[in-house]
Amino acid sequence: MFLIIQTGDPVTPALNQFGRFDQWFTTAMELTHEQVQVVNVHRGAPLPNDPEAANYTGIIITGSPAMVTDGDEWLLSTQNWLEGTFKNRIPTLGVCFGHQLLVDLLGGEVGYNPNGRNLGLSEFTLQAAADQDALLGHLKPASTIDTYASHLQSVKKLPASAVRLGHCDLDKNHAFRSDDFIWGLQFHPEWNAAITATYIEARHEDLLAEGRKPEHMKQALKACPDAYDLLPRFRDLAKSFN
Repeated sequence: MFLIIQTGDPVTPALNQFGRFDQWFTTAMELTHEQVQVVNVHRGAPLPNDPEAANYTGIIITGSPAMVTDGDEWLLSTQNWLEGTFKNRIPTLGVCFGHQLLVDLLGGEVGYNPNGRNLGLSEFTLQAAADQDALLGHLKPASTIDTYASHLQSVKKLPASAVRLGHCDLDKNHAFRSDDFIWGLQFHPEWNAAITATYIEARHEDLLAEGRKPEHMKQALKACPDAYDLLPRFRDLAKSFN
């Protein structure tokens, strides 16, 4: 059983067309609904008690419109719960907000990105350290893959326990691993071009105010198979731990 910790909801057009965040992950990982438990922590839903938590195959923390620096009560309680699971060494993957939540929990620093908003197609470049990584090691060292991104905050400083696995033009800490069972990805492997286009449309006025060209951003979108493949790889990696 995989646990998806849902920390927010998609923008309304994406929700109406494509469903909830957990559905995107379940589809990408090729899991059935019976293989997934979803907890909506942003709505106050409680996470399982410790004995039950120890039995999970893997844990995923989704993206969110929330900001880690706001320190919401549900965020802090989620971090406390996750810290309690680390002794069980359950493979854990944080995506976008989830990536930042883990960094903050582990002692790193999260804040508004001085380089501004990262939205749309984004190139992710692997560090040399990714060569031996269980999740990213199948990709060529120092290679660049296409990804989708959407965030205003980013990781300013990684925790001491973390290894930086990659960067992009706007974010130096775009992926990390801590120990051998915790990963964070700032980009969205669960997205596709259509989902990304709805986010660009939803942020249309903000993008124009920032001097961006939303129509050009949508036209630039293309498939990101290397990024999408990371989720079934995480599924298989998590299963191999058991």
